[in-house]
Amino acid sequence: MFEIVDIQLRNLAKTNHWQNLYNANKECSNIQLFNNVSAFSGLQIRFLHWLSVYSMLYEELYKQEDDWLSINVIESDIRCDAYLIYRNKKNEHLWKTHRHNEKMADVKKRHPKNHKDGKFQLISVDLRSE
Repeated sequence: MFEIVDIQLRNLAKTNHWQNLYNANKECSNIQLFNNVSAFSGLQIRFLHWLSVYSMLYEELYKQEDDWLSINVIESDIRCDAYLIYRNKKNEHLWKTHRHNEKMADVKKRHPKNHKDGKFQLISVDLRSE
C-alpha cells in the first residue's frame, strides 16, 4: 500500500497545479497548502517532500544545469529515482573535491616552501637517536 500511496503523491506533486501552489507558498507565506498549518500528518510530510523534490528538479531542468535531466526523467519514477541517486553522488563528489582543494590551498599558504609546481616535496627525517 505504501508504494501505491507514494506513486499517487508523486503524481500529484508533479502537476502544474500543486507546483504552482507550492512555489506561490514559498514566495507568499499566506497561501496554505493544507487546512492545518502545523502538526502535519505523515502523508502531508511525504507530499511536501515530493513537492520540494519536483520543484527543485523542474527548476534545474529550466536552468539546464545537467544534461542528464529531462522531462522524461522527471515523468518516470524509476528514471527520476536513478537521477536523484546520480545527482546525490555527483554533488557528494563535488563537495569532497571542493573540501580537498580548500585544504590544499590552506597547506600551500602555511607551507609555501614545501610546494613546487603544483606538487608537494617529500622531506625525509630520521628521528632515531644515534
